[in-house]
Amino acid sequence: MRILFTLGFAAVSTSAWAAMPAAEQNALVKKYCAVCHTDAAKNGGLSLQHYDAAERDPTLAAMILSKLNNGAMGAAGKGVPDKAAQQAWLESTREQAAGAKEWFVSRQGGMVSAAIVREVAPRKSGSADAPIYRVMMVCNPSTGFGEMQLAWSPEPQTGRAMTASVDGRTPVEYKIEGKESMGNGGTVQSGHASVVLSNGQGGKLGLAKQSLVVRDLFPGETVTFPFEDLDKKTYSELSKCF
Repeated sequence: MRILFTLGFAAVSTSAWAAMPAAEQNALVKKYCAVCHTDAAKNGGLSLQHYDAAERDPTLAAMILSKLNNGAMGAAGKGVPDKAAQQAWLESTREQAAGAKEWFVSRQGGMVSAAIVREVAPRKSGSADAPIYRVMMVCNPSTGFGEMQLAWSPEPQTGRAMTASVDGRTPVEYKIEGKESMGNGGTVQSGHASVVLSNGQGGKLGLAKQSLVVRDLFPGETVTFPFEDLDKKTYSELSKCF
């Protein structure tokens, strides 16, 4: 089984979840974000095609907030919402995004998913925006099908050859897939769609008992995801896929 790592955004802003109804948030995401971030064309590796603010996933809220905070939102020709709408949107998601550093678990239609975000040091001296990484696992325990996705924000122009380790076991093989290139190894460029990780044998990579560590996806950055913080029930379910 392969593990899919995708690219994306993340961060935070100000005030109450109720400031903008979920339906209005969904309409904004559909108009301004999901144009590029579809299942088929994951610009930056992130799909928002099925985003629903009512699900209150703090990790996805963090991804969208980063895009808003960095002023990088809006497909070509689509413009952006007016300032009042942008502020209401930001205020509506901050409270939810505040829980993004803890595992968010969801169970729907026989699928189990778990997601979490982690920050690393700002890429530029004096920058207020720390890069944020999001890892999400999706698993169908009854069939054993699963994917692991990694998203991050903000997007740099280029990265370098990354390494990943599960509980210290490294290297993990990977393949970059995207608009500009596809091949084994290599570096991540702005616009790449995904990085596929595997154990090199077509089988399960193995679910980390303590941590998943990704190094140098972008130069000098190391991010550690704490798998030991997953509750026992969720870990047991995910173990059937990884």
